[in-house]
Order: sequence, then structure tokens, then C-alpha cells
Amino acid sequence: MDSGDLRDTVLAALQRFWAPMLFDDLAMVLALEHDVDVDEETLAALAAADRADFAAGVERPVWLCPALEYRNGEANDEFLTRSDWPVTARVVREVLSESQELWLLKQFLVIPDRTDPSPQLDRLHERIQDLSIHLPPERIAEKKADPDWDEQRIDELELWWMLAEDLHGELRRHERIAEAGAIGALEALPRLERYFGA
Repeated sequence: MDSGDLRDTVLAALQRFWAPMLFDDLAMVLALEHDVDVDEETLAALAAADRADFAAGVERPVWLCPALEYRNGEANDEFLTRSDWPVTARVVREVLSESQELWLLKQFLVIPDRTDPSPQLDRLHERIQDLSIHLPPERIAEKKADPDWDEQRIDELELWWMLAEDLHGELRRHERIAEAGAIGALEALPRLERYFGA
């Protein structure tokens, strides 16, 4: 796959997930959903090439960009995002927030499971387990105590998806209110800094 095709595939994968993605998570997604085997270094080089093209005056409708730090708009190069996303979708606080991790959990839970084993599939299962720490055991128990639980035939992962959906919505509402001022300041940055960090 040439770099142009890879770039298009990476942009499509990011668009589907709509969240800042670690390079190793993105490599996992590309392998599992696009049958593209690529390492983190190649993805980092692709992002660096986009920045260089932007600096050289190349025109594109969308750029591969780092995440932006919430407080000051510095680039966080551990995560990849898209320039055409709203700033709220590109911001991190050194790491992903709880609501962002719940969002990714939801997305990872609906990646079709494959029967053929692979390191990327193992990573997917590990990431789902890691991210499930945000699901309160008491909420899981409450759902399972529902008298209709057996009739609904919901499996554990489906239950996790439902809880992640509920919790993500609750947290995001509070975060939006708390972030309003900082996000406004980031949105006011000049295009270079807004895309690639202050």
C-alpha cells in the first residue's frame, strides 16, 4: 500500500472512531478492520509528513494531527486525530479522559471478533478488559438483577456496551460545561497551532 492509500485508510479509521487514538491502538484497528499491517513508526512518519506538507503550503481538506492538550493547546504526539474534527474531539489531558475511554470501549466492543488468532486480536481483548475498569461493578450487578435479564439474553459484552453508552453520556455532559472556556481559547488559536499544537 502506498503512502497516499495508507493515509486515506488512516483518516477513514480515525473518522470511524472519532477520538484521539494511540498509535498502537490505531495499528490494531487498521489490522482488524482494514487488513492493513502497519507499525507505530510508520504511522508516526505519516503524521510527520502531513505536518511537513502543511508547513510547505500543500493544500488538503483534512490533515493528520496530534491531539491537543486541554490547558494550553500543546501537541500531544502520542495520539493521532483529524484536523476537521471539532476541538472538543481532539483534546486530551495527557491521557484520555474517562468519557473518552468509555467511548473507545464502546467502539472496541463492536469490532467484529475473528476466529483466527492474532496479536492484534489479543490486543483488542486486552484493551477491552483494560477499559472496562470504568464500568462500576454495582451497575453491572444492578442490570443483571433485573427480572427480565434472562429473557433479554444479553451477553456480558453487550451489557458492557450498554453501560458504557449510559456512563459516557453522563460524563460528557459534565465535561462540556467544565471545558467551555478552555475549548473556546483553543478554537481561537491560529490554524497552524489549532492543527499541530501551540
